Amino acid sequence: MNDSSHNHTFLSSTGVNPTFVWESSPKKRGTYQIFSLCASTTVICIWSAVHRDIPPRRLTALRSYALQATWVFIAFFLPELIFVFALKQLLDARRMAKKISKNCVPPTTPHRTNRFMFWRKAMDDHAASFEKIVDSEPQNELDQNTRNGCIRPQSQPFTLVHAFYATMGGYVFDVIQPSEDTVDEEDNDSVRAILPANQDQARTRAIITPDGVRFLMEHDPDLIPDLSELSIKSRSKSNGLNKALLVFQLLSFCSSCISRLASHLPLTLLEVVTAAHGFCTLATYAAWWHKPLNIEEPILITGERAQEAFAFLTIVGRGDIDPLKEEARSVSSADCKTDLKSEMASALRAAKRFGISDGELESLSKVSMFHLAPDESISIWESMLDPLGQIFGAVGFNSDNDDDGLWIILTLCSPTVYGLVHLFGWNARFPTTVERILWRIITVSICSCGACASAFGAFLAVLDDVEWQHKASKCFGEIVTTSLAVVVVIIIPPLYLLCTLYLLVESIRQLFYLPPEAFVIASWSNYFPHFS
Repeated sequence: MNDSSHNHTFLSSTGVNPTFVWESSPKKRGTYQIFSLCASTTVICIWSAVHRDIPPRRLTALRSYALQATWVFIAFFLPELIFVFALKQLLDARRMAKKISKNCVPPTTPHRTNRFMFWRKAMDDHAASFEKIVDSEPQNELDQNTRNGCIRPQSQPFTLVHAFYATMGGYVFDVIQPSEDTVDEEDNDSVRAILPANQDQARTRAIITPDGVRFLMEHDPDLIPDLSELSIKSRSKSNGLNKALLVFQLLSFCSSCISRLASHLPLTLLEVVTAAHGFCTLATYAAWWHKPLNIEEPILITGERAQEAFAFLTIVGRGDIDPLKEEARSVSSADCKTDLKSEMASALRAAKRFGISDGELESLSKVSMFHLAPDESISIWESMLDPLGQIFGAVGFNSDNDDDGLWIILTLCSPTVYGLVHLFGWNARFPTTVERILWRIITVSICSCGACASAFGAFLAVLDDVEWQHKASKCFGEIVTTSLAVVVVIIIPPLYLLCTLYLLVESIRQLFYLPPEAFVIASWSNYFPHFS
C-alpha cells in the first residue's frame, strides 16, 4: 500500500500527464552578463587573429607565451596598428607572389619539368612539424633562363601561402662566421662590423627577407626548398575550427548589437569598444587569412653554397661592391678556391655562380636581403619588445612598390574607421558631464588622425621643395620641419595611446552607471548562441 502510493507520487504528483511548455528566457541581463560577453568576444577575436612571425630559433614555452602575450597586448590597446601591419604583409606577399609567377618559366612537358626542377623537397607532409636543414651541394652552371632573371619551373606552384611563409621569416641562413685565423686582415674588420664579437667560429642565423628569397630563387634556386602548400599548412597551428569559432562569436555579438539598435535599446560603451575591436580584428584576420599561424621554427639554409651566398649578400648589403667588382675582374676561379674561409673568396664564388653584372650589383646594394637574428642570450623582456620593432619597422613606404597608393590610403583610414565606431556612444549616459565631453573629444580626435597625418605630410613635402632665398628663412624652415617631425613622431603616438586607454577605462566604468534600458534584452538576440 505504501509502496504503491510512493511510486504514484514519484511518477506524477497530480496523477495527470504534464503539458508541453516553452519558457522564454529572462527579459533582462545583468552587469556580469554584459561584461562576460564583451570580454569573451574580445579575447577570442584577438587571440585568434594575431599571427606572429616565425622566430629564428625555437622558443621555450615561457618565451613563446611571453611573445604571444605581447602581441595580444598590442592588439588589445592598438588593434588598428595590428591591422596596418597585417595589411603591409598582405601587400608584400601579393607583390612577391605576382613577381615570382611573372618571372617563372612554365614547364613544357613533364619530362622537362622533372629535368629542370630546382626546388628541393624540404620535408615530408607527414613530418612537417620537424625542422628541415637544407644542406645544398655544389651545382652546375646555371642555364640561360636563370641568368636572364627568369625563375625555372618548380614542381609546386608558388601561392600566396608560400609568399606569406617567406614574408614571415620562413627561410633563415644558418652559417659559420670565419675566425681571425682564416679571415684576411682586410676582411676581418668588415666581419666584426656586422656581427657581435663573441660570434667568431660560432653559427649565426640571418632571416632572409622576401627580396632575398626572390633573389635566391632566381640565381641559386637549389637553396630554396620546394614546399607544397599542404606542407606549409601542416606546420601551422590554425585550422577550420579556429576560424569558425572566431566568425561564430563575432556574428553572435554583432547580432546582439543590431538587435538592440533595431529595438531602440541603448548600447553600453563596453559593447561599442568591443565592436570597434571586433571590426579591426576581423579586418586583420581577413588580411592574414592565408598566413600560417604560429609556426615554431623556420627552415634553415646551410651548407657551403649557403655560406657563399651569405658572404656575397653581406658584402653587397654593406655597399662594398667596388672591391667585389675589382676582385671579380682580377681573380680567377682557381684563386677563389685558395682560401675557402675568406669572406671575399666566398662572395666571389657566389658572384661567379650567380652571373651578376655590375649594374645588378648597384641595384642589389639598395635592397635589404637579410637581417641578423637576435642573439640567444637576450632576456625574455628584451624579446617581448621585438613585436614593436617588427610593427614599426614595417610601417614605411617604398617608392618602387606599386601598392603604396592603396597602402597609404588604408593606413590613414584605419584610425578613422576605428574612431567612427565609437560614435555610437555619442549620446550614451555617462557618470558625469566631463566624461561625456572627453569621450566626444577623443572620438573626434581619433577619427581625424588620418586627415591630420595627411596634412602634416603634405606640409612637410611643401617645405622640402621650397627653395629658401635667405639663410635666416632656410633656418626657420628647418626649425618648422623639425618641430613638426617631433610632434608627429614623439608627441602624437603617446597621446593616441592615452586616448584609446581612456576609451577602454571609461567603457568599463560606465557599466556601473547604466540606465535601466541597458539591461533589457532585445527580442531576438537570445536566439543566437554565443560564448560568454
